Amino acid sequence: MSRFTVKWGVLALWFFSIPALAGDMAECAKMTDQDKKHFCLGSYAGSGTYCDKIKNGELRRECMFKVVRVQRDVTYKPSKPKPAEE
Repeated sequence: MSRFTVKWGVLALWFFSIPALAGDMAECAKMTDQDKKHFCLGSYAGSGTYCDKIKNGELRRECMFKVVRVQRDVTYKPSKPKPAEE
């Protein structure tokens, strides 16, 4: 197994475990590591402002991608049709 594959595997595992650590923004605010805290807040709120505060370049990039995904999900989410009145 190449070093590249192992590196990305570990990064993916870590990336997907952060949201599982926090149930809501209050849980994110309690984190002591600032980069993880801002990643959690940014990905939960869908705000790039929190991502801009992250010092780690790779983590900031992943945070921005996640924010874009959250914003697209919210924007393009199909609306529920109104019930027909009879």
